[in-house]
Amino acid sequence: MIVAHVLELLAPLDLQDSEEYTIKVKTNAEPYSDDERQFWRYQSRFTLEFCKAVESILPPELSFLSYNHLTNDLTVVRR
Repeated sequence: MIVAHVLELLAPLDLQDSEEYTIKVKTNAEPYSDDERQFWRYQSRFTLEFCKAVESILPPELSFLSYNHLTNDLTVVRR
């Protein structure tokens, strides 16, 4: 349930052509809305589910390397 809701709230990722790079994960929710607050609550309190949602939207050529929930940094590598 959390993963599905995070998937609805995730903004498209800023993908690059580098072998390894870091992305800031963003939401497509309206600023100051309940959805935006929910998104950041999931990010801080349900990090495992949040990461699972992020990993599921990565294109097949990218692998999830790490996610730092304190700085909101997603690191991916090209397969």
